[in-house]
Amino acid sequence: MKDGTRIGELARAAGSTVQTIRYYERLGLLPSPARSASGYRLYTREALERLRFIRQAQAARFRLEEIKEILRLRYAGRSPCDCVRKMLEQRLEEVERELADLARFRRVLRRVLNRSQQLPRLPHSASAICPLIETIPSTGRKAKGGKNK
Repeated sequence: MKDGTRIGELARAAGSTVQTIRYYERLGLLPSPARSASGYRLYTREALERLRFIRQAQAARFRLEEIKEILRLRYAGRSPCDCVRKMLEQRLEEVERELADLARFRRVLRRVLNRSQQLPRLPHSASAICPLIETIPSTGRKAKGGKNK
């Protein structure tokens, strides 16, 4: 890719989309590019390198706001490695908590399944929707796409 590349070419080179590149610009992950006389965005090789870095950081499960901070430090002339190390330590703590929560939930599911053998099948007209689900204790976790109240 050469300097002065338009957004579609950059997107293809980076394995991204035009919409993602524009979004990253709005968030400040990519600097605003120069513009051609006709208003087209013109990108440098550095933009491609940043996009590749962002994708790699996302694959390592860094959040966009964390990536922005890493880039800010780097382009301010500072090494982001200490910051990244702290982020990784925090992420490890989060993963450890999630694994413990999942292990507890697995035990609950096993108990419910074992007890399910003793529950009678309810007729379609029963007042309970599904006693199996109703016997699972709430874990306080949000359902995907929804919120707990």
